[in-house]
Amino acid sequence: LHKLKEYDNSTRILEEAMTHSNDPMILNIIGKNYQALGDYEKAEEYLIRSTHRLPGRIYPYYLLVKLYAESEYCQPEKLKYAAEIVLTKEPKVQSTAVREMREEVKKLLK
Repeated sequence: LHKLKEYDNSTRILEEAMTHSNDPMILNIIGKNYQALGDYEKAEEYLIRSTHRLPGRIYPYYLLVKLYAESEYCQPEKLKYAAEIVLTKEPKVQSTAVREMREEVKKLLK
């Protein structure tokens, strides 16, 4: 539903899923839904919740960087903080995805 841009339906289903699962990806997608709808504060709330659920993960910090870099929600200090985490946090496993996220964050910082 998120990929179909049915953000409200996606969020409704995912909120139900949260009652059955602790998967942080649910929070990430809800955050992305709110971001797509322009509700940046709600997006930030869910993405931060995701960082608390599994602090070792880089992906939710990457999503926060992208949120804070949006021109409608520009948050330079928060952007720097989240970017620092993406660029310095040691991943459990080095992967192409981590390298790509770091490259994109470096571009956003310029």
